[in-house]
Amino acid sequence: MVACVLFIAATACAAVPGSTHKTHKPNEVQVFEPRGQEDRWTFFPGELSIARGTVVTFVNGGREFHTVTSDSPGRPFDLSLNADQTGTITFATVGTFPYHCGVHPQMQGVVRVCDGPCT
Repeated sequence: MVACVLFIAATACAAVPGSTHKTHKPNEVQVFEPRGQEDRWTFFPGELSIARGTVVTFVNGGREFHTVTSDSPGRPFDLSLNADQTGTITFATVGTFPYHCGVHPQMQGVVRVCDGPCT
């Protein structure tokens, strides 16, 4: 009985698509698609601070196609992600790199790249 209660409590606390509780791994950005709320679709975290040379993994665990499209001049990256697909981008230049989903423009994020550890 106790094991069952612990299992239910652990399951209820786990991050699931559409929940308000979101988790991610370091240097990872996830697509967040709350069901029936397309206006709330976003990238999580919305801002990621990393050291120069870091590889960032973008995870589309959602049900729709998304892009990770740079807002910077010359569009230094434009990653296409089908549902249940991941992709990576290496950020080799120091700076602030805003991006959006080319299909769902309300989905926006920023990667801040520091020369060394970000403080």
